[in-house]
Amino acid sequence: MVKAIKFYATWCGPCRAYTKTWDKVTEELSNEAEFIEVDIDKDTEGLAAKYRIRSVPTTIFVNEKDTVKKVGILSESEIKELIK
Repeated sequence: MVKAIKFYATWCGPCRAYTKTWDKVTEELSNEAEFIEVDIDKDTEGLAAKYRIRSVPTTIFVNEKDTVKKVGILSESEIKELIK
């Protein structure tokens, strides 16, 4: 199963704009992927450091074969394509 990890910050305007699309896809594909959201200002697990997050929003897609990092706002179709 693919893990989709969205890194964001509450003060980030593009992050807030991305939320509507992200929420729609997570609801639609909740059985096909694990969706995780990480507020970089409250990242106690160190995921932002692990994935070398330098700007937000950034979305990481992890599967058994590889990891794909996308910076910026993704469209609904881009998220779906990276999950499937």
